[in-house]
Amino acid sequence: MSTETLHFRVGADMGIILMNIAHEHLIYDNDFDKAVSTYTESFGGECPEDLVMQLLTGDMIILVDEKDQMFQVVPRGEFPHLDHLYPKLNVVEYAEKIQTEINDRCADLKTGLNNLVRKFDGKHFMSFDFSAEAVMLAIYGNDEEMIAEIRDDYELQQWQLLIKLSYEFIQTSMKKAEVIRRLSGHLETPIEIDTYRLNEIATALQKIARLDFEPMDTDVETYMKATQEIDRTLSEGIEPVDILDNWSAGWLSPEGEYYALNGEIANMLHIQIADALQAKGIIPETDEHGMEQNPDSWLEQQGWVRIHEDNVQFAGNLNQKLGKPNVRLTEKQITAIRDYITNCYACQIKAGWRREKASIGMFTAMAMRDPIALNKKYFDYD
Repeated sequence: MSTETLHFRVGADMGIILMNIAHEHLIYDNDFDKAVSTYTESFGGECPEDLVMQLLTGDMIILVDEKDQMFQVVPRGEFPHLDHLYPKLNVVEYAEKIQTEINDRCADLKTGLNNLVRKFDGKHFMSFDFSAEAVMLAIYGNDEEMIAEIRDDYELQQWQLLIKLSYEFIQTSMKKAEVIRRLSGHLETPIEIDTYRLNEIATALQKIARLDFEPMDTDVETYMKATQEIDRTLSEGIEPVDILDNWSAGWLSPEGEYYALNGEIANMLHIQIADALQAKGIIPETDEHGMEQNPDSWLEQQGWVRIHEDNVQFAGNLNQKLGKPNVRLTEKQITAIRDYITNCYACQIKAGWRREKASIGMFTAMAMRDPIALNKKYFDYD
């Protein structure tokens, strides 16, 4: 079998083609590395980082000498008549565009997700005419007729689409924020996209995920009994409790103190605990700007751990997105979580908003040895 060598010549528009490919990776795929490799691979793997950045933004352009088949990298300002062929990427303007998109879209998604949370009343899900228990029976395949009815329900389809879009929007927006961060690295003041509103969307999704269809076994009597017990506890003022008593839900402070309540998910336990902590004076009434302080947000930013059964969540590693210093899990928190999961949940933890399953041994070891890796694996939204 003979081997043939393929020869080809580079056209004068190669520089334009490379720029368009790089921008497609950068702007449409949100993949900074692929955009960079468009140039580095074209130059045999050797291309200075500063030059790549200038090519990506369009400050420098590539011209091709067709006769000698040579690349020439030149400042775009020397060839103003070619501006229309080589698109210029203004990083600041692009960042502002991304920030506006995130803010506007998050406002809509947050409203929709909060409406979905309010649709859940502990016994029925959304506006179905059938009980949540019946829905679960249908899901498990015991009622084919009801399955068809559920699938055809317009509102359910809309909520499914909303949740799907919300997850995808968070993932895409975080990729865009990372592109802006790396793209602006050469600027005197690098640009950080404010992703706090994305955290709010993720929190709303967490609330939906924590429903976890557990209230299927919750009737009105059980819900009211839990409410009465909660009211009695809160009327006396909330106090730290023993985490090993396996409470339904709670907040774990950086000092290792655990504030918790027993009840059903429909009782919105974490919100009630946070409100009680504010009433006790642990959480300030107003923030640094004199605005009403959101108790949940304050606890998260101060590094408190949110616990619901075997699910452990932490958001102190996201403070940088608010322009505040990050905080890490403390040794007291790590120890308390280890003892709690070991004694109450057979050493199996569900970590973060994705509820990823892990052994408490592995979780504890990573928390002690490499907290940055722990946050990236379980608690970041990237």
